[in-house]
Amino acid sequence: MATGIDEFDLIRSCFARLSSGEPGALDLRDDAAWLRPEAGMELVVSADAIVAGVHFPDTIDPADIARRALRVNLSDIAAKGARPRAYTLSLVLPQTVGLDWVEAFAASLGDEQREFGVTLLGGDTTGTPGPLTININIFGEISENSMITRSGASAGEDVYVSGSIGDAMLGLAVLKGDLTVENGDDRAFLERRFLRPDPRVTTGPALVGVASAAADVSDGLVADLGHICSASNLAARVDLEAVPLSETARGTVTDDQPLRINLLTGGDDYEIVFTAPVSARDSIELISSETDVAISRIGIMTEKTSGAPEVVVLDGSGNPVEVGVGGFRHFEEENAR
Repeated sequence: MATGIDEFDLIRSCFARLSSGEPGALDLRDDAAWLRPEAGMELVVSADAIVAGVHFPDTIDPADIARRALRVNLSDIAAKGARPRAYTLSLVLPQTVGLDWVEAFAASLGDEQREFGVTLLGGDTTGTPGPLTININIFGEISENSMITRSGASAGEDVYVSGSIGDAMLGLAVLKGDLTVENGDDRAFLERRFLRPDPRVTTGPALVGVASAAADVSDGLVADLGHICSASNLAARVDLEAVPLSETARGTVTDDQPLRINLLTGGDDYEIVFTAPVSARDSIELISSETDVAISRIGIMTEKTSGAPEVVVLDGSGNPVEVGVGGFRHFEEENAR
């Protein structure tokens, strides 16, 4: 941690106010917290760490880092059908980070808490000679025995995805200077989709009892649908033309099919990919309307075939297209964002 910053002063001045409203946080004056679910509810727990230079460029400002750190965790909870409630935060700060940075980071977390209705429970702060690292453990609530897992899909069911795919991949390319987008509004839209993902916190809970399996799209649509396939011991076919792209993404890729395919594997979309029986089509259309989030049917679950890939993407002529490894793989340096 930067010289001159005291850990306990930092907690009192920047983070204690973020615990207001959750009595078990104990005003961040203890070294543990308690959390009691409402009657008939269960806690759903998830964790995600983000590292500067791996999950986001180390040049972005602390407010956007805070937004991204919390929202990627909210996305995990949403895909399980749970409603977010509280979180813990571990900050691993390099020597280059000063008090102004932490104050801006904490202020942005406060804004995010008010938007999404969550509260800080506690956490830890420490210094490092390495990159900035942020770890969040998030807690959500859901009715007993109703969490949507990855393993509940069946052959013949439809595959759906919320929102649009690929904007974040393009936004990261713009931020890194690897892609030039001339239109200022389009450029701002793509950057925002990477920096401020939209966790589907209303859509996810609405899918409880409707979706049979679900995952949030963090590593890439193909990769995360592959996680559902693995857990459910199935395969999937995806129609490339049915995968939803924003108008900005369509205008950016135009007729470049390799780039369009890359949008399915780039990751960072934080949409929900899920499966549901054919009989649920009307219900899903209603959920889309009520939550004001587009939901697109993009494929079908199939029986697994020995030697065949779990997820096959088909072009407009019904021919399979090459998708490589399908998405981001942790511990592989060439995939660092």
